[in-house]
Amino acid sequence: MRIHAGTLASLLQADLDTAGWHGSFGSYPGEPKRQFAMTCLAKSLVKKYLMGRSETSPEADEAALTLFMKVNEACRVFKYTEASCPDWERIALGEARAFLYNFFYPKNDASAVERWGDHEAPILTYAEIAQGFNVGPGASLGAKSSDFYSKLSLSPMAASSSALHALYVQAIRCNQTWSGMESSRAQRLGYAVVKSSRLSFVPKYANISRTICTEPLLNMLFQKGIAGVLERRMRQVLKIDLSTQPNINARLARVGSETGEFGTIDLSSASDSMSLSLVREFFPASVVRWLELTRCESTILPDGREIELHMISSMGNAFTFPLQTIFFSALVYGAYRALEIPFIRTREHSLGNFAVFGDDIIVHRKAYDLVVRMLQLSGFSVNVDKSFNTGLFRESCGHDYYDGYNVRGVYIKQLCDANDCYSAINRLNRWSARHGVALCSLVEYLSRKCRFLPVPYDEDDSSGIKVPEALLTRRVRSRDTQATAYRASVLVPRKVRVDPLKGVPKLPRWYENPDGLLLALLAGSIRDGFVGLRSNGRKAVIRKRYSSRWDYIPFAHAERHGYHEGWKAYVSINLGKV
Repeated sequence: MRIHAGTLASLLQADLDTAGWHGSFGSYPGEPKRQFAMTCLAKSLVKKYLMGRSETSPEADEAALTLFMKVNEACRVFKYTEASCPDWERIALGEARAFLYNFFYPKNDASAVERWGDHEAPILTYAEIAQGFNVGPGASLGAKSSDFYSKLSLSPMAASSSALHALYVQAIRCNQTWSGMESSRAQRLGYAVVKSSRLSFVPKYANISRTICTEPLLNMLFQKGIAGVLERRMRQVLKIDLSTQPNINARLARVGSETGEFGTIDLSSASDSMSLSLVREFFPASVVRWLELTRCESTILPDGREIELHMISSMGNAFTFPLQTIFFSALVYGAYRALEIPFIRTREHSLGNFAVFGDDIIVHRKAYDLVVRMLQLSGFSVNVDKSFNTGLFRESCGHDYYDGYNVRGVYIKQLCDANDCYSAINRLNRWSARHGVALCSLVEYLSRKCRFLPVPYDEDDSSGIKVPEALLTRRVRSRDTQATAYRASVLVPRKVRVDPLKGVPKLPRWYENPDGLLLALLAGSIRDGFVGLRSNGRKAVIRKRYSSRWDYIPFAHAERHGYHEGWKAYVSINLGKV
């Protein structure tokens, strides 16, 4: 299935023209919300579109590599100085530095006092890091696959230094099962020292890819442990839970668009811009030692060249995201203290007055300029096209608001099979219902590229076309529950069965490691007797399912009065069923 971006754009243009779009990509003061939403859709539809699944173009890869090299060089030459700063900036930066010290060395933690007496207790210790050992779902250098069992039981344990090997063996010594797994693995595969990470590209936008550095397996294990410690401390001190924080950012961005009380800040290449010299300047020495021990000092480019890394970490390092969230929160804290603005954390039933999720930062409008200045002094570049402190528009964590109105567009990343088409159609239909704009030409075109498979609203977007129950031409109900039967296209991951009696399957380089199987089971990597395997392809199967609430719409989707009826109407209009 090959659908060109130009085809999608021209069909959308026809639909928006019919709806009365002014055709301009620039906004103006007092622009109607519906017009602004149509402009956002026109900008977003094919911005991330790729012809093939997970394929990047040579031009996009070259642009990404050029940017990465530029940012790495900026980290090399960066020298922190505040000598020429006015008093309020020095005060704010000093408060940020004090916040970071207290973050890593809590003074009033009851458990810490019990363990360390009256001394300030470091949170980033060998024991705490070891408790958080884990592996992520992505690739690691030296690992044959991405699942827990394959990584820790069937792979040479690659690390950037032999010191990490020694620390790993010592850390698992008290765990008999883990030690048994490692003993069996080490006898067969041994260890490997891999000093450099490996840079590669993944899709981001059509004109530029995203760089990611694949880390050695053992480095990733320690990085996950460090990330776990940082995330626990963030929840305690900042009330930031990375699993729910995007929703907090979205709510605060919406308030900012309505009242102007908050501004949103977005950074360019933030993950790669935290330089080594900056970290050494602001973070306690013991923290810096752990970060430097578990990072890679260099990376290998796709053309085979090896370059030294002057950033503390990059995309692909497990502690990158929590570390930058903590640092940016510290800068916000310092700015608020210098300007005497209360630093109010989010509580269960109330929003705070700041939000940080990676490089998505929301601050009080009075602190906006100072926070931006502190970011610049720290070597970061503010993306002025995606940062807002005036006007009616705010965006954060994939949520766009214009005067409190959700104007987020639809991004189609690929249309390689029917499941991609189903997802695009369902998202476009929801956009139509939200803004009262028919997209007949575009949705009808996409619906002709896939089989008509009607599914209820609460199904997965990729499982079929969500339609009102009234559009079903034939209803089959369960005799027992009277639930409506339907068929859904379900994506099935690649997996292999692990039989307790027969052991592991006969796959290349697979062997049985009983302790490893037990740990994988406890870690949730083995489910229903199957181990999931990494695969670039995917397979869909048609399965029969039942729904007793076909037209149920979650409250979160019904953002405005009348959405339920609007969705029913626009699905029918877009699909040509009226």
